[in-house]
Amino acid sequence: MTEISHRGLLRRWLTLGVAASDSKDLRLKKTVMTFVSSSIAFLAIFWGGLYLYSGYPLSGAIPLTYTVISLSSTLHFFRTKHFGFFCFSQQLLILLLPFLLMWSLGGFANGSVVMIWAFFAPLAALFFIDLKAATRWMLAFIALLLLSAALDPTFAAHARPMPAGLNTLYFLMNTGCGFILIGMMLYYFVKDRETAYLKLQKSETHIRRMMLTDPLTGVANRRHLDERLAIELARQARYHQPLAVVMTDIDWFKRVNDLYGHAMGDTVLKTFAARLKDTLRTTDFMARYGGEEFVLLLPNTGSEEAVALAERLREATRSIRFDDSDLTVTASFGVTTAQPGESMPEVLSRADEAMYLSKSGGRDRVTLLLE
Repeated sequence: MTEISHRGLLRRWLTLGVAASDSKDLRLKKTVMTFVSSSIAFLAIFWGGLYLYSGYPLSGAIPLTYTVISLSSTLHFFRTKHFGFFCFSQQLLILLLPFLLMWSLGGFANGSVVMIWAFFAPLAALFFIDLKAATRWMLAFIALLLLSAALDPTFAAHARPMPAGLNTLYFLMNTGCGFILIGMMLYYFVKDRETAYLKLQKSETHIRRMMLTDPLTGVANRRHLDERLAIELARQARYHQPLAVVMTDIDWFKRVNDLYGHAMGDTVLKTFAARLKDTLRTTDFMARYGGEEFVLLLPNTGSEEAVALAERLREATRSIRFDDSDLTVTASFGVTTAQPGESMPEVLSRADEAMYLSKSGGRDRVTLLLE
């Protein structure tokens, strides 16, 4: 129970600067920036205590003062929701803290270990602002580094050497804590971006599927047919492989709606589409052309093979039965093959003509029309 309440308090603290109108990306940035700045502020209390205990009062006072200023900046952000100023103030504080500590410890000999914390300034700018801002903060870091190098002899002359063991211990603790915080910041950013990308990709895939699918029958719609036929015609022109096109229409479909109702008509359409799809080969493509008409694309298929497949589809349609109904259905099929250089309208028009020849010839039959 206590653990749950602690988590709730932490979550509440991290989201105090979030506004209801913020985008998901801005919410993430505010939360991570609050987490990083608060973590460093509380770690600074620990480091300040260590330096005081080790006999470095000035060096201990610097992290403690940093904590007060940093938390004040955070509370100001919670009150004003001014994220830009919050980022700038925290980056400036975290850039100056390591250099002030290093100078107080006597320069590079005792204090170079704390320099890892200064990298949070350009790193935070890279994540929370942009590359240009990160470059500016990195230049500021380099300028302070050069200044430190110029003043290092002065600092070293007044320094009290730190015992080697203590220096090593501080090095391990500084690098460990620093890299853990950097790793956590990277983890949250990369994880969230990856999750968002996967959700976006899934959403785009779902939307595209909806755009290209007939909602009643679940097969491809006219838009998808146009895209696929264009691809198949281009493939035929390039590789000189045959392409058969079949158009089919349920016979007397209007009578089905009139006698049995539109709900039964929808059932007939779905059942017919499912039976065709089950009978087709995996390389074939099927789309609802409109109403009770469907178009089949048969890649690498000649006219004789296409007619044989259409006959199997016709027989499969005749075998359809419906529960609690004496209704039977048949379908008429028109078969053609795409000629080199033909457009989509030309191929579909000839398949449509072949299908209506089947209709006018008595229905429930297959007609081949090549020219």
